[in-house]
Amino acid sequence: MIPLRSLYYWVIALGYFGPVLFILLIRTFFQDPEAYDPWIRSKLQRLFKLLNSEPQIEFSEELPSDQPLIFMANHSSLIDVPLLKAFIPKSFRGIIAHDQLNYFLYGTVVQRIGNIPIHRDNVRRSLQSFKKAQALLDQGIHITVLPEGNRSLDGKLLPFKKLPFHFAKQSGATIVPIAISGVFAMKNKGSLNLKPGSLVIRFCPLIHAEQLASLEIEELMELTHERIFTHLEAFEAGKPTE
Repeated sequence: MIPLRSLYYWVIALGYFGPVLFILLIRTFFQDPEAYDPWIRSKLQRLFKLLNSEPQIEFSEELPSDQPLIFMANHSSLIDVPLLKAFIPKSFRGIIAHDQLNYFLYGTVVQRIGNIPIHRDNVRRSLQSFKKAQALLDQGIHITVLPEGNRSLDGKLLPFKKLPFHFAKQSGATIVPIAISGVFAMKNKGSLNLKPGSLVIRFCPLIHAEQLASLEIEELMELTHERIFTHLEAFEAGKPTE
């Protein structure tokens, strides 16, 4: 049974988010994504305020404005996607699991705003998704990808998949690692309980295109994993506490 406090927050979240999605769907027929992107961010930031979960945002360095970026974040909750959309301060398209397209209204909207579905169990179709992402990068549109591939079931950082790093290596872009803490406690995959609390989003030191080009795939994976792990709160990363 869902606790009453959790049910209260679900009513707030769905009651607010549903109309936002519907308005956004209408706007996709008349405007380009860059036109309504600031509106999406402001509405999602408002959602987290309503849920008493305004995150603490930290930047290790200023994000460049003159080059394509690939944002890579850890993934332990369905909260991750709206949280990233709300607080990454740039317009981007996300590479998302294909099964998200099955969600009522949400699936239609996320595809119409230009996100790229990926079939995680089909390498050939996954490569096609990354080719679409490369085409967007070539147009100057930033990309977000969750390199664990699946949500963590215990909140700890999982090993990364190789394919996103082959894509990054060939892209000529800069990687922006992002460490998200608090989302697993707020809503994890094994529970319907919604427990808003403290959230921390850290934009880790960048892996610039020049450095990226000099690294092998395994080295790039290890470096990105290490930067995210280091910047996670201890309770999220599974690190020993003092």
